[in-house]
Amino acid sequence: MKAVSKTVLSFLVFVLFFSHVQVSHGETVDPSELVWESITFGQSTDLDFAANTLPEKVGVNYADPENPGTIEGDIFMESRGGKLAPGHDGLTFYYTTLDPTTDNFVLEADLTFHQLGPETGATPSGQEGAGIMVRDVNGSERQDPMVPGFEEVPAASNLAAVGLMRGGISALARKGVVQPWGNPGSTWINNVIPGVPNLPMDTPIRLKLERTDTDFVMTATFTHVEGSPTFERRIDGADLVQEMDPEAMQVGFYASRNVEMTVSNASISLSEANTVPSPEEPVEEPDVAFHVVSAAETGSDSYELRALANYDGNVSVWKDGEEVVTEEEVTANGVFSYESKLNQDKTSFELEYTPNGAPSDQLIKQNLTVTKKIFKGGEGLFVSPKGTKDASGKKNDPLDLETAIKYVNPGESIFLREGTYTKAINISKPYSGKEGKLKSLVPYKGENVVFDGNNQAGNLISLNADYWHIGGFELTKSTGNGMRVNGSHNLIELMTFSYNQSTGFQITGSGTDPEQWPRHNYILNSVAHDNRDPSDINADGFAAKLGVGEGNVFQGNIAHNNIDDGWDLYNRTNEGANMPITMDGNISYSNGKLSDGYNEEGTSGSGFKVGGEGLPVAHILKNNLAFDNNMDGFTDNFNPGKIMMKNNTSFDNKRYNYIFRINPYFEPEDQGVFTNNLSFHTDPENAPADFVSGAVDKTNFFFDGMQTVNSEGVVIDESDFISLAVPEAYERDKNGNLIWTDFLRLSENSSLINAGEGGSYVGALPPTKIAKNPTPPKRPVTPPGPPVTPPGHKDKGK
Repeated sequence: MKAVSKTVLSFLVFVLFFSHVQVSHGETVDPSELVWESITFGQSTDLDFAANTLPEKVGVNYADPENPGTIEGDIFMESRGGKLAPGHDGLTFYYTTLDPTTDNFVLEADLTFHQLGPETGATPSGQEGAGIMVRDVNGSERQDPMVPGFEEVPAASNLAAVGLMRGGISALARKGVVQPWGNPGSTWINNVIPGVPNLPMDTPIRLKLERTDTDFVMTATFTHVEGSPTFERRIDGADLVQEMDPEAMQVGFYASRNVEMTVSNASISLSEANTVPSPEEPVEEPDVAFHVVSAAETGSDSYELRALANYDGNVSVWKDGEEVVTEEEVTANGVFSYESKLNQDKTSFELEYTPNGAPSDQLIKQNLTVTKKIFKGGEGLFVSPKGTKDASGKKNDPLDLETAIKYVNPGESIFLREGTYTKAINISKPYSGKEGKLKSLVPYKGENVVFDGNNQAGNLISLNADYWHIGGFELTKSTGNGMRVNGSHNLIELMTFSYNQSTGFQITGSGTDPEQWPRHNYILNSVAHDNRDPSDINADGFAAKLGVGEGNVFQGNIAHNNIDDGWDLYNRTNEGANMPITMDGNISYSNGKLSDGYNEEGTSGSGFKVGGEGLPVAHILKNNLAFDNNMDGFTDNFNPGKIMMKNNTSFDNKRYNYIFRINPYFEPEDQGVFTNNLSFHTDPENAPADFVSGAVDKTNFFFDGMQTVNSEGVVIDESDFISLAVPEAYERDKNGNLIWTDFLRLSENSSLINAGEGGSYVGALPPTKIAKNPTPPKRPVTPPGPPVTPPGHKDKGK
């Protein structure tokens, strides 16, 4: 394991904040005296970044001016790494520095784009782009040579730009950045300029970026089209690039993520700036909203009418014309509830809401007609691929699934009969179960059930409801996720997510309020494999990212042979950090390549990727195993948080077994806590040393570039394991729990049996003398009905 001095950290922080050239303030600079220079900075620009990059182009990011220091002649730019993301950038920038207090400018040039997107055959990811940009600060220049394990951290700035992106010629802007690594609350504008013609590669276009006293003007002139039509877009706020450095702005040409571009006939003109300050945007109170949030169908005589208001107020209710609630007080964002007996097949409710202390006191009316349909014959409904909405729901007269979802009651089950289901299903919030009474969706007595999107349907199951138990079948060949969860308190178990065109299983919320993000979901004993997106860079096995609330747990799952990562816990800077996620007793292997050998030599795909974009999140990882992944076994992915890493094993991953990077904004003692972790390589001459920044004690046995050793010099070798032979498959017991093999299990004579904290063992697998297998997880309370029978698959080994 390698360490880095605080001197290096301090230098990195210094460079980050002062990586632009200062100009004297006062009079407008003569354009001929401007000094132009090149810099490459930001995430994914490091020298060994290789995702969707040809081997000979790894680390290539540069600007090559015909006349260095000027914009005379041609400037060729090539950028294989980097990204244009909503909250931060990574790019190559050929720029000069102006004073926004004195200078307005017009920078224009003929830009010829030679390439946009990977040369590997993968489709563009949407993070590619090149053009003309102004920004308030640059990030710190990428390291050359690199501090081992560092990689490049996020670099954020307010900016305005015009350039080519995947959707066409676009006007770009980012506002509200106050931290150099990015922050929640910033806004990203990416507007394709409307009406513009198609721009073929290797065809010049005249682009212009102008700063006036009030705004930025983006102009594109299509000189290859008859009449040379010109298109324009404006973005208000000429002072948007004075937030992080009020007295300097960086202006120039940029390229990011698999782009080649030639800049010709460039010119810059300056004029005196009398910048009009952007008016403070008033914090507008939200419009009054009042919505019924209960279901329009029910399978019971008992019904709970629910509504939600965003201001305090009063609610009255009429049931079939009779007033049953009079002026009951409700609180802002609190749920109004009225329980009622339904005596008819259809019942009409009328609600009136009068807000208090809101922008408007106008009365709002809502109407709902509830259809009641009670199915007799037990504690559940049967469905089949050929079921109908008018069926009885009995075993020999099954319903269609959409109808069953509407009428199943809390505590009851939907039993899936054998066959292939082809329709994508959305389980919306009004059809939630209740605490202690989950609704269940399971195969009948373990029958073989498959949801097959046939590479046409989007997310096969969108679970936006709470308190559901879904388990025991396969979701395959969707054009989106196999399953996406935006609900809370759900149990997902014994599922297979395969061959989807995005991540197999994903938890993702919406908005920026963590209180509204999905919480307390339990994903148990499932497998995700061979999920692959068209760009060969985004489809993971499992993901909990982009808005994830508290209490989500993954236990006993396997992710293998997904085109990107086994697990991805990514979050965007501008949306805010996910809440901590627990991963306990999972296995992730052979990710970055598919089961059929596709992308065998690829350069992406880690086992457990536990962060993103520099936001600190204290995830918990214990008893997990990672091996044979195309990138790293365990990686922080720029998460400097206090991650708890305990009793994990990482083996023979192509790059790092463990990489938890230094971060110029955090001290190592503020980062992860590592206990009882184990790393081993069978080919040490071709493996990099683990790099771990955090609290590391003697119970960790990391690979130092030659051998596996702890901080006291205790070395381990092959004799410490019962077996280093990768299993052909992982079996499960009758309850679906993983049966761990002797692969990477400690031998009886290994010193690691009691080298851990408090005399415990090191690594993910207990030694044989303690237990043949880890303790099975404690199952939560499940709804009535037969137990879920494990699917007939094996979790395939290498």
